[in-house]
Amino acid sequence: MPTKNTKPSPAAPKKTSPAKEPVAPKQASEPEPLDRLIIPGMTIPVAGYDGGIPQWLASFDLTVQVDKNWFAQPGDIINIVTMPDLKPLATKKLESGDEHNNTFFFAIDKVHIPDGEIRLGYEVHLVGDPIPQVSNTLSVLVKTDLPGGKDDDHTVPGHSELKFSLSTRTVYPPDANRGVTAIIEPYPNMDRRDMIHFMWAGLTIVQQVAGVGLPTVILINHAQLVDAGDGSDLLVGFFVVDIVGNASELRSRDLTVLVDLDSSKLDAPAFITDDPIGYIDIERLNGEGLETECYTRANIGSAGDIYDITVRAYPPLGGVIVHRAFKPIERAGVPVIYQVPHSVVRAAGGGKLEASFILRRLNDRPDLFSKKTFAQVVGSIVRLKEPYFEGYLGHKVNPIPNSAVVVIPWYEWRKPTDNLTLILRYVKSQHEVILHAESRPVGSTWPSGSPVKRLIYRENLEKFEGYTPQLYYVYESTETRARSVDLNESLRQEVEIGVPKS
Repeated sequence: MPTKNTKPSPAAPKKTSPAKEPVAPKQASEPEPLDRLIIPGMTIPVAGYDGGIPQWLASFDLTVQVDKNWFAQPGDIINIVTMPDLKPLATKKLESGDEHNNTFFFAIDKVHIPDGEIRLGYEVHLVGDPIPQVSNTLSVLVKTDLPGGKDDDHTVPGHSELKFSLSTRTVYPPDANRGVTAIIEPYPNMDRRDMIHFMWAGLTIVQQVAGVGLPTVILINHAQLVDAGDGSDLLVGFFVVDIVGNASELRSRDLTVLVDLDSSKLDAPAFITDDPIGYIDIERLNGEGLETECYTRANIGSAGDIYDITVRAYPPLGGVIVHRAFKPIERAGVPVIYQVPHSVVRAAGGGKLEASFILRRLNDRPDLFSKKTFAQVVGSIVRLKEPYFEGYLGHKVNPIPNSAVVVIPWYEWRKPTDNLTLILRYVKSQHEVILHAESRPVGSTWPSGSPVKRLIYRENLEKFEGYTPQLYYVYESTETRARSVDLNESLRQEVEIGVPKS
């Protein structure tokens, strides 16, 4: 059977894809920004900014910290810069061994940190890479003008530019329900975010100002008047704290008020001094305690009854130190003298002192409460004593041990919640700082009257070998945002670490 000739079928036409847009060459992914730099001690939070720089922190060169978050090697260059223009403020080229450090510190000249917002960052020039890595921006508010400005009138204790008035200076039961109105006058360097710390005796009311150039009205209501207590010489005044923690140079001048809401209260204790009534000059005490007299008539206080005495010291920028003592009545109708420790009075330098008592009576008779007495404490503000290395004479730590103990001396107003930052600092060059800083709360393990002790290990001491760094500490209280060099920073102690460099 003949074979049928078949032609091969034509090939199916090739399908063509629709025309595509030209594809741009793939770009290398943008490197992630480096972490922001850190400013040790800056105020946080500050609304609208990452932090704030108050006057006390900007008084010296500003220390900034860069934590290593890249693969470092010798020859890398770190530049501290303003953002976004990348204007250089400080620089460091890593030397051999520096690549093992986890943190680098720099000093920025205070001329480069003017008041207002400043945006800071850093760039890292890696060896062999022409394109630097850049950090995220840190936005801080620098504010070095103190609320209230400068006090140029030193004839009377208190800031001459911080003025206020009261609706009344005598408060008796019929009038107490209306309360007392205080009017704070506008003052120099006023800012709408300022907070008034108004003190009626031992009571503090914190209130934001009404606005720049406007008077601020504060009401002390009936409950607050009762809480603050009775007395013929209660002290009333205020200070101001701004958004970054600057406090007014001084408190206002105090006004004396009389409050008599409870006729059953006994007469207040009396401070026995050679000073004018209402004042205690700590220099005149000459290191001695303050005599305080308690007295009740013989038909009220009997022999064997006990005075439960409370003395409160109020430092100039807030907080309170409470001191308590018990003294028995030995003879009815005879005054009992108690000596308040000098350290308690000293802690209130620039502030005020309050005393009252409870008469604890025998034979099931009810206890009786006294009125309160106040006095302004004048004289120089006590500075925090400098810390020191335990067991090292002449402030020389040589040879460098595996660890060394630093002693932070006791101060009368210390509380377990206080945060203490221990600092070793040495300015190595124009812009480079060697720094060790450890911040930690006091905690409850250190008893009242004892120092706090901290360990610094060899690896942190070796950074300072051959140098003479400054050793000091800064304390922060949870009770008030106000901070200043005089009250929050200790005196500085130069310490020689290792063998001095020739």
